[in-house]
Amino acid sequence: MKDYPIEIDDYLNGKMSILEQQMFEEKLRTDAILAKEFKLQKEMLAVYGGKDWVEGDKNILKTDRAKQLRSFFQSEEASDLKVTIQAVVTGNRKNVNHKKLWSIGIAATVVILFMVSLFVFKDNSYDDLYGTYIHLDEIPSLVTRGNRTHSLLEKAQLLFEEKEYDRAVQFFSEYHQKETTINPLSYIYNGIAYIELGKFDNALEQFELLEQSKTLQAKKANWYKALVFLKQKNKVALKSILQTIISDNSNYKYTEAKEILEVID
Repeated sequence: MKDYPIEIDDYLNGKMSILEQQMFEEKLRTDAILAKEFKLQKEMLAVYGGKDWVEGDKNILKTDRAKQLRSFFQSEEASDLKVTIQAVVTGNRKNVNHKKLWSIGIAATVVILFMVSLFVFKDNSYDDLYGTYIHLDEIPSLVTRGNRTHSLLEKAQLLFEEKEYDRAVQFFSEYHQKETTINPLSYIYNGIAYIELGKFDNALEQFELLEQSKTLQAKKANWYKALVFLKQKNKVALKSILQTIISDNSNYKYTEAKEILEVID
């Protein structure tokens, strides 16, 4: 990483001459790796200590990420972590040169970032995201004016809307067993009902059937699978399917998938 951390620290703490500042700023414009490291270190220091050098960039402290980080840094877990890191750095200060000490500092930053990933994005964050992105109002109704709707679907949707998911899946299942031509929307409703019941394997089965339906609704299958993993708090599977969605900007819920990835990464 060259001496990037040292250069960045000197710049942010006003230890450079005017000429050195100008040269550093020119490197920032041309060196992508330096720019990335600079952004990370500036964010971490801004959130951690609210230093004076962020005076011209206070918006950093207003982001959701910054608020989450600040909340973590104020927690008991972070306090214990900082004491441990400080002890390590202090214990090595007399025995290492400046560059090696910075290496210890960078290692400590990596530990902090790892701990943030464990503590900041807590289980309730997944629930909040699920609530934000489920958008039940976007699902077309199974009951269409002017058209005769299957009685089982009418009952199932009514129960779904009343959040009687146990009974709703019974009617959807009966409909799927009796009919040869299936309304693909029923897979979406039934899958979400299973999500709400915590029956994630059943939900995934419904969205697999949706994908296999080869209808216009089939393109939505990956998005609803992502919602299963979101509710399930399965980060690995969630990231994998979101990556599949954002591989093509024509995919259903491409923008939303990118947004979720940015939050959970």
